[in-house]
Amino acid sequence: MTKHHNGIWVAYILSLLTPFTLMISGVIAIVYAGYRLDKGEDSDVVNTHYYGLIRTFFLTFTFFVVLVVTVATSNGILVGISDYWYQSPMIDRLAYAIPFVGMVFAVGAIVLWIYRLTQGMQQLRDNHPLSFAKGPNL
Repeated sequence: MTKHHNGIWVAYILSLLTPFTLMISGVIAIVYAGYRLDKGEDSDVVNTHYYGLIRTFFLTFTFFVVLVVTVATSNGILVGISDYWYQSPMIDRLAYAIPFVGMVFAVGAIVLWIYRLTQGMQQLRDNHPLSFAKGPNL
């Protein structure tokens, strides 16, 4: 590994820490990646990894925004129905379960995201450009 690759490794590590730092390290990583891409001093291999980190961050960010809005809205609607229109223990149980279903989706997305980041790190270690998997790249 050359000194030229050190910046991308920092960006990868910051990206891996994103779920644990409440996105602060991910924002730092994509700002740094954008800065390095703007300078244009890195190789094409490293640039593909910077682009991949930025793309992955925004895809994951969009997924979590949609997930949070969906869980909150559906939960609020069901609680409102149960409180004001039709009181049913089944609706209460369903409203109570929705956040847990959202949590399962979130954990699955985080695991998939970390798996794909580690694949990218392996490709960088082997000095290969980042190649995206088929299907959604979270």
